[in-house]
Amino acid sequence: MNVLLKTILILLLVAILYQDLKERMVYLALFGLTTILLVYLQLQEITSSVVMVSSLLNISVVAIVVLVLSIYSKLRLKKPLKETFGLGDGLFFIVLAIGFPTATFLVLFSFSSLFSYALFLVLKPNLKIKTVPLAGFQALFLAIVLVLNESFSFVELYTI
Repeated sequence: MNVLLKTILILLLVAILYQDLKERMVYLALFGLTTILLVYLQLQEITSSVVMVSSLLNISVVAIVVLVLSIYSKLRLKKPLKETFGLGDGLFFIVLAIGFPTATFLVLFSFSSLFSYALFLVLKPNLKIKTVPLAGFQALFLAIVLVLNESFSFVELYTI
């Protein structure tokens, strides 16, 4: 059953990528379903109290990152945050924060951000957009990690 759920999860992540690239908007339901599946899979491995504590800690990290982005956007870029950081990007940050224990979240969050920036630089000449489709590229990164981990089982994603 977990293989079926992980397959659905990967399809949801691909849908997030597709919508973010094509429409620059993602249906809220995709974020919700992705979060539910990630939490369910996480609860198969660790206790609900650990999931709750990790989620609160991770959301605190996301809040700090968004605060720093807001200050940077206002002072350095001279633009409001909503022009430099999309709501979908913030929602995907929360999906990651709720979906994984803290250690895994920090690694996935960091590397998915670097992956997104690098991929945007490579694809920029072919894209008709000026900003990074962050939620979509992070969803792609997570889908790749999940496929590789399911295929080769190189890391335990739910260790605490």
